[in-house]
Amino acid sequence: MINEIRVSAPAKINLHLAVGSSRPDGFHAIASLFQAISLADSVSISLDSSAIIHLDAACDCPVQKNTAYRAASAFLAAASSGGLGRVPGVRITIDKKIPMGAGLGGGSSDAASTLKGLAALLPGFVDDSTLFSLAASIGSDVPFFLGSACAAVAGRGELLSPVAARDDYALLLVDPGFSISTKDAYARLDEYRSAGGGAKCRPHDELEAELAGFASSYRREEPSSWGFRNDFYDALGSSMPTLKACREAILGQGAVFASMSGSGSAMYGVFASAAEAYRAALGLHGTMDSGVYFPLACLPDSI
Repeated sequence: MINEIRVSAPAKINLHLAVGSSRPDGFHAIASLFQAISLADSVSISLDSSAIIHLDAACDCPVQKNTAYRAASAFLAAASSGGLGRVPGVRITIDKKIPMGAGLGGGSSDAASTLKGLAALLPGFVDDSTLFSLAASIGSDVPFFLGSACAAVAGRGELLSPVAARDDYALLLVDPGFSISTKDAYARLDEYRSAGGGAKCRPHDELEAELAGFASSYRREEPSSWGFRNDFYDALGSSMPTLKACREAILGQGAVFASMSGSGSAMYGVFASAAEAYRAALGLHGTMDSGVYFPLACLPDSI
C-alpha cells in the first residue's frame, strides 16, 4: 500500500451560468455548463500514525472549515465506520495556484482531489457511491471534479450530466485584483433583480431546457456563436465597473467570446489558438494580471 500521493486539482470555468430562484433549502437553483481547465492546484497527501488531520495550505478561513480538511474528515469518518481496519492520520499540503474567491472552483477541486487521493491511498475503505455522497455534502461544485471534464450542472450543483469536452481553443484568464464571496454575489443578484435589474427570474424547467440546448451545441458551434451568459455578471458589474472593464479589454484583444466565471471575480476570453491568446496576454501586460490556459479533455484520476 502506498503512503503518499500527489493529485492535480484543476480549476473550472462556467461557460454558461443561469441562476433561478431560491429553493426551500436556501440554495438557488442553477443551470450551468462547467469546463475544467489547465490551471491547477497541487494536493499532496500522506498517511501517518498521528490519527489527526494536518493541513498546510493558504486558507481564508479556519483550518477546520477548509474544504480539503472537511473532505479528509468526512472520508476518514466513512472509512472508520466500514470495519476494514484502523484508519491512519493524514497530512495534506496544497500548493495553491488557483486564486481564491474567483469563481474558478479551487476550493471544491482541492476537496475532490483530497477524496480521490485518499481513495487511492486507502483502497476499498470507501466505495465510489459513498465518495460522491461525501463530495456533495462538502460543497455544491465538489462532485463535478470527480467525474468528467465538462458537464451540464443543475439543482444546486449536484445534478451532473457529462458533456463531451472540447480542447480546440485557448483561454486568457484575467484576475481583476479582488475576490468576491459566493454568498455576497447571490445577495447582490437577488437585490439587483428585486430592483428590476436584468431579465426576469425564469422557472427552473425553462433554465434546464435552455441548458440542454447549450450542452448539445457546445461542440458544434464556433465560440463566436455561443449564446452562453452569466446571470451574475450584470448584477455585479453594475457596482463593480472593473469587471466590465476587464471584459472590454479582453474583447479588445480579439477574444471571440468573453465572460465571467462562476460568481466572480475571474474573467476569461476565448481565442482560436494559443498564439492568439499569448498575444492578447502581451497586450494586457502591465495593466491586468492574466495567464493563458486550456480546456481539459478529461479530469485527472476521475472516478
